[in-house]
Amino acid sequence: MSAPRRPRARVARSARFTRPLALLVACLAVVIPSRGDASPGLAGTRHLGLGGASRASARGTGAILVNPANLGFTRQFEIEPAYQANIESNTHGVGLLAMDSLLNERLALGLGYIATVGAPRVSYETEAGETQQIQLSHTGHEVSLPIAVNVALGWLAFGVRPKFQYSALRFQDIADKRHDARAEQTKFGLDLALTFSARQWVNVAVIGQNVAGQMVPATTLDLAPYSFDLTTLNRSRISPVSDYARTLSHGLAVFPTRKPTFSINFDGVYDFTSYRIGFETAEKYTRKLFAGGVEYSIRDVMPLRVGGFWDSRGRGKTDDRGYIAAGVGYFRAAAKGAVGFNLGVGFSRQITGPSPETLLAVSLGILVNPSR
Repeated sequence: MSAPRRPRARVARSARFTRPLALLVACLAVVIPSRGDASPGLAGTRHLGLGGASRASARGTGAILVNPANLGFTRQFEIEPAYQANIESNTHGVGLLAMDSLLNERLALGLGYIATVGAPRVSYETEAGETQQIQLSHTGHEVSLPIAVNVALGWLAFGVRPKFQYSALRFQDIADKRHDARAEQTKFGLDLALTFSARQWVNVAVIGQNVAGQMVPATTLDLAPYSFDLTTLNRSRISPVSDYARTLSHGLAVFPTRKPTFSINFDGVYDFTSYRIGFETAEKYTRKLFAGGVEYSIRDVMPLRVGGFWDSRGRGKTDDRGYIAAGVGYFRAAAKGAVGFNLGVGFSRQITGPSPETLLAVSLGILVNPSR
């Protein structure tokens, strides 16, 4: 993330400093003790590739998803279609994001739409001991209008992200009649964000997601049309994490070369919804996530990303999860009166804990720089 009006420059290459440091932090990032994403279907390719540790250094359309305060820290107009898939739960997210910070150096605006479509399965045993499966339908829609204000140019920015959120989890019985496995939820949400930049060396960010509009997680499933022993129900592919949890996040990004093309990132997330709403009093717990990641851009055009995070989930250690992540991109700035590109691919894989999951994401940002 760079300050407004700061010219882009080549990353200084120092074999005795930048490369060894990048390698060291990349290795550490895999074991640092998120997934507190803004949307259940789309995290963003950069955020995913950095292991969920991109909040303080977020830029462009990626800032819409994780830190709206950063929209105005880079001067650009960008439109980005994006896609993400969770392989194991057969869940897909499609988004169209746009942002503009060219018209006013103190004000940046964005617009985002995200659709989530999933077909996870649960299984149970009949009285005869046979295993049966029920396919669910997980759908969601989100429309947001983020706004960022550069309170002090290059130093302090504030962001707000009002949004409309819809989430449903349904299934069809043997007569093809549709039922709600969890009550349908429609709410207006609000994210708040603040980012401080210290002379382009260090960025510190604090974000409150779903300050308004938190949604109840699927802690139980209403499968009334089916009759079976509930103790045999296997719902490992139905996440107990809320689609829109009320979270508090903090992010730290260090730029050793004072360029956005080389950053070391650390994030923390505290989820106050997923293991509090719908659980018994004795089991209420604040879910915690801690992430780390490194981004280094080759010749300022090919960013390489690596990271990882730890997810505490519920109380105790039996459901803790650890993830590794990686990503790559291609960036070509838009010259005056021309078009540029911001291509990204991200990958995340759970390596410890129950019910492993794999996420893949791809996006293509189109940068426009009008001649007038």
